[in-house]
Amino acid sequence: MIYPDILTALARRLLGRSLRPGGPPRPAADGTPVVLNDGSAVLIRQVRSTDAPLLAEGFARLSPRSRWMRFLRAKTTLSAAELRYFTDVDHHDHEAIGALSAADGRGVGIARYVRDADDPHAAEIAVTIVDDWHGRGLASELLSRLSDRARQADIHRFTAVAAPENGAVAGLARKLGACLASRGPGTVEYEVSLDDLFQGVSGHRRPVSA
Repeated sequence: MIYPDILTALARRLLGRSLRPGGPPRPAADGTPVVLNDGSAVLIRQVRSTDAPLLAEGFARLSPRSRWMRFLRAKTTLSAAELRYFTDVDHHDHEAIGALSAADGRGVGIARYVRDADDPHAAEIAVTIVDDWHGRGLASELLSRLSDRARQADIHRFTAVAAPENGAVAGLARKLGACLASRGPGTVEYEVSLDDLFQGVSGHRRPVSA
């Protein structure tokens, strides 16, 4: 649910806010204000090349399990090259949409797609939510907006690779009407058409026409 009239209020709250008492003032966060299922507020926008520090800080707040589920291996840090890849995107073949907490401007979630080089109408997606923001509906909100962007880029279906024990991805896949496309050593792959996806995400906006 979007409340455009609270944008000014959110910006005022964020002006001068820092991550720790006595720290330097933070610039005001910006983006589209959204209130999630539990009443918490976020600002959602496309990821920028200047967001590498935000991404690195958000990654540091992920639990080891969440990092494993995202990268399918143990991972303690993101390299400079990875940070560039994840933030310096072209917003067409590679799109990334992030969410910032309206309370402190920190990154709390990100969803991205990368177009399949062999099938330009397909893209692999990944959604990562900071642990203490799980269960608020943020993943579905980000995925809905990512799907809008994908349709504008003439992408017709999403795929996602996950660990078999990743219950959150399995649950989201069921909710979206995704099918299990394949199994591999330690992985499963889901597939969903964008038309089916919007039938599954009840209560979300209809996709923007290309």
